[in-house]
Amino acid sequence: MSRQGGYPYEYTQTGQIAYNDTCFYRRTAIMDGLTIQKRNAHYTLSSITSYQYINDNMTLDQDFTPLPYFTLTQARQEHAVTEDLVARSHAESKYQWTVGAFGYYRHSNMQAPVTFKDTGIGQLIERHRNEALPNYPIVWDERQFVLGSDFTMPTWGAAIYHQSSYRWNRLTFTAGLRLDYEHATLRYHSHTNTGYSTLRQSDGSVYAHDDIDINDRGTLKKDFLQLLPRFSVSYDFDTTLPASIFATIAKGSKAGGFNTQMFSDVLQQRLMRLMGIGASYDVNQIVGYRPEKAWNYELGLHWTAWDGRLTTDASIFYIDCRDRQMTIFPDGTTTGRVMTNAGKTRSWGGELSIHARPWTGGNMLVSYGFTDARFVEYNDGKADYRHRYVPYSPKHTLFAQITHLIDLKGGDWAQHLTLDANVRGAGEIYWNEANTMRQPFYGQLGASVTLAGKRYSLQVWGRNLTDTQFSTFYFVSIGHEFLQRGQGRTMGATLRFYLNG
Repeated sequence: MSRQGGYPYEYTQTGQIAYNDTCFYRRTAIMDGLTIQKRNAHYTLSSITSYQYINDNMTLDQDFTPLPYFTLTQARQEHAVTEDLVARSHAESKYQWTVGAFGYYRHSNMQAPVTFKDTGIGQLIERHRNEALPNYPIVWDERQFVLGSDFTMPTWGAAIYHQSSYRWNRLTFTAGLRLDYEHATLRYHSHTNTGYSTLRQSDGSVYAHDDIDINDRGTLKKDFLQLLPRFSVSYDFDTTLPASIFATIAKGSKAGGFNTQMFSDVLQQRLMRLMGIGASYDVNQIVGYRPEKAWNYELGLHWTAWDGRLTTDASIFYIDCRDRQMTIFPDGTTTGRVMTNAGKTRSWGGELSIHARPWTGGNMLVSYGFTDARFVEYNDGKADYRHRYVPYSPKHTLFAQITHLIDLKGGDWAQHLTLDANVRGAGEIYWNEANTMRQPFYGQLGASVTLAGKRYSLQVWGRNLTDTQFSTFYFVSIGHEFLQRGQGRTMGATLRFYLNG
């Protein structure tokens, strides 16, 4: 269960967080699973079943300004069931295999009304209409009305997969294949009931009155089928050099879907067209997006030294991605965001991780990653973004940690004390495809002290102790740019009890 307050979105032109309507997020989630395993002389059969229930409510002052433009509520109720049936051969043989079948069903209901308020009606509707037809200005009947959007989204999918591995001397060859199918349905109901009066400019008298009653229903469906191969080879050096190298080629995919957040804009444009102005949105075109597909190439090394007290993992990678899924924000006075397919991208980089146990009770970990992700082909009709950095992809990531465990020998109530200090960093991160907004590299210091007994642990912790200022998210609403501030210095305590300690 989660209960959170407002969202720290700052307006980039002022650097201030200032809005007038209530913002909160409430979430209740129930998750459970059941694993059944049967082992015989030749293979092990496992059944993994899970169930998840989510009931959440996100309410936003969606314009995030002190003026009453509009608010959004997005309330969702979701049930999801998954089943994974896997058979694996035993590890003693040179030839090993895995075969399995996976299936899931997810059913979601969502209500996402947008409430237009006084400033929103005046600036986004009345002003545009009156500028287009100044001789007959309009006045809305009420200074608040609702654009309603209700959705039912049943989705189900299935997959079958197989992987075979064969060890020949120090070489191990692995080949796998997965066939994925997903079916997504979106049933929508867009509705509003409002009205306005047209006035004579000469004397301000009422020329006509128009009622607006929109009640649109429809169903959209999408099917996705992907064949995903994977190949790898690894080589283990002899015992005098406890190391191995590997190379992997694999195809990955991310399913397509629907942009439910755009329905309020579709409905708003439908309303404007009834008044003789406004753009026309094709629901099927703007709401749906295609799967993302990528080929991944990786070469890596695993090395152990110092009698197993030092391990090193290093890898380099290259990713060729087609139909890259990316969030964009339409021009003008729209309020939603759109997931779209942004042509081709390529990413290359490397990762390095070193784990050491230099003394009894001590652990040290350093992990670093570098990524260069850029567009190869992407032209949105207004600009060519080829060679620009892909948004939301940090160029550098860093994590370093040192811990020390002290054996207290205090019986069930005080078994050991753990001291932890860590630092994590990320950046630079570009927020838009034009690369005009970015987050420079930043670091955060953390620390904790944990006292553990047989049936409990008490941890006192601190995060971002340096109170580093940074941003974690970027978006645009009615032409205004906003950044979400990262969490500042935070301190707390966590108490856990173990029933089977």
